[in-house]
Amino acid sequence: MNRLGLMVDLSHVSQETMRLPDGLKDVSGYPRLFAELLGDVTWSLQDLAKLAGLNLLRVMRHVEKVREQLREEKVLPYEEEVPLTAGDHEACFYRFLRPPDGDE
Repeated sequence: MNRLGLMVDLSHVSQETMRLPDGLKDVSGYPRLFAELLGDVTWSLQDLAKLAGLNLLRVMRHVEKVREQLREEKVLPYEEEVPLTAGDHEACFYRFLRPPDGDE
């Protein structure tokens, strides 16, 4: 449960190619999703809080700590921007120059 969270980017979803669950066409359906999960005994309130954003906040706090550590050590990021090619969406793409360290 500590690695689960909700995100949505439906800007690239085509109704012709992908059918979304009824009531979850966008984030306005999240209250119905959480209401349904509240009725499921396998989901605790803590699980739902993590799903709703606590996991993301925990990860971002860790990212900020690592950023500060690397800044203090004067370590530059190991990434470069990859130019968009035909067919790419106008989103942010990166190519990492070295494999990530560790599991997190």
